[in-house]
Amino acid sequence: MNLTLDLRDDELALLEKYADKHNMSMIEFIKNTLLERLKDEHDMEVYENAIKSYTKNPLSYTHSSLMRELGLAK
Repeated sequence: MNLTLDLRDDELALLEKYADKHNMSMIEFIKNTLLERLKDEHDMEVYENAIKSYTKNPLSYTHSSLMRELGLAK
């Protein structure tokens, strides 16, 4: 797959400078940045769903009670 970006000269220079500073090609930097952003968005979605779930049912366990429930402690 090919992707074309339309960058101004100053944007391109900034991208090149950052990639060079971190010993990456511009393609590596762009790919890593996009994937990291997608992971962050997914993590935020999981977090928001967990908060909604906890708000509906605010049940929590202590470490010791969970260990007992799992049969890992007496």
